Amino acid sequence: TWKYGHKKEFMEMMEETNHVYSLLKENMDQGAEYVLTNAHRRSVLLKVNARELYHISRLREDATAQWDIRRTAGAMSRLAKEVMPLTCLLIGGKDSYSEIYEDIFGKPPKLSPPE
Repeated sequence: TWKYGHKKEFMEMMEETNHVYSLLKENMDQGAEYVLTNAHRRSVLLKVNARELYHISRLREDATAQWDIRRTAGAMSRLAKEVMPLTCLLIGGKDSYSEIYEDIFGKPPKLSPPE
C-alpha cells in the first residue's frame, strides 16, 4: 500500500529509468544495469559449493538479516536441500542452528552461537 501518495511519481520514475536502461542496453550492454534502482529486480546466477552456501545461509537466514534477503536465502537453502539432503542437513540462519541441531540429533549442540 502507498500511504504517502507518491505512487504516481514513483511509477513515472520507474518508467523513465526503464526507458534509459533500454537505450543504454542497446549501446553499452555491460554498463546499462548501473542505471537501475534498488527497486528493480535483477536475475543473478550464483555458483557456490556447499560450504559457501552454508556461509550465505548462516548470515542471510539469520533473524538480523533484511526480510527480503532472508526469504531469498531460505529459498536457496530449500532448493539445495532437495538435491543434497544430507549435505544440507544443518543449513539455516546462525540464530536457529541450535534448534535445527536439536531437532535432528535430539539434544542441543555442545557449542551454541552467542545470542
